Amino acid sequence: MQKFVQVSLFVILMIFSFQGCKEEKNIVMATAAEFPPFEFKEGSDFKGIDVEIAQEVAKRLNKSLEIRDMEFDSVVSAVSSGNVDFGVSGLTINETRLKVVDFSIPYYNANQVVIIKKSNLELKSVGSDSVALVEAIKQKEGIRIGVQTGTTGAFYAQGDKDWEFEGFANAEIKAFVNGSLAVSALVNGQIDIVIIDEAPARLISKNYVDTEVLSAYLTEERYGIAVKKGNKALLDSINNTLQTLQTEGILDKIIKKYY
Repeated sequence: MQKFVQVSLFVILMIFSFQGCKEEKNIVMATAAEFPPFEFKEGSDFKGIDVEIAQEVAKRLNKSLEIRDMEFDSVVSAVSSGNVDFGVSGLTINETRLKVVDFSIPYYNANQVVIIKKSNLELKSVGSDSVALVEAIKQKEGIRIGVQTGTTGAFYAQGDKDWEFEGFANAEIKAFVNGSLAVSALVNGQIDIVIIDEAPARLISKNYVDTEVLSAYLTEERYGIAVKKGNKALLDSINNTLQTLQTEGILDKIIKKYY
């Protein structure tokens, strides 16, 4: 009996040892890969600014990067629950998200913009005047605004106290899984404008010749990498990596590669 117990304990220890090595080998990233130029797929391969940053993080930690693709509004919850190690998905740093996850130092400055059809001369005439653009949208009763579910653009259009966004009470907000579907709906006349982050807005708009991105900014934001609350070791490693990428000019090279 004693020999059997010893063998059993040995087997159990070997199992735990193997599992420990497996956990240490991989680092898992959550993203929503429908947000070019930050994350998207070419065939089965993940590409984009965020993907390359995550690859740098994994490399400097001597780990293999595992990417889990999911709906955008699931990324933060996947991080906060510990189902993944970190989230990189064009995540705007704000107080609401900071209640459930910790964020790295910022690695990108972003803005919310409006995509219109070129035939929309009224909004086009606003130019770069953000205040005038907001007022013009407010004056259009029943205006149909397309957004991507769970994004800053969605919170901005719908209104959110935690984000300190007033929203458009006069508007009908239509949410889409990604920005491309929203712009497609704009072209097809299902909505009147799209509110989305500037970088994907400009890329997506290039694929639809009848659309353009207005130069006025609705918001000013900063993107960060999300980790589970209290995971200081990983957060410090990510911050060190980002600082190195910035100092060595690698971050700028990654960003310019996709523009």
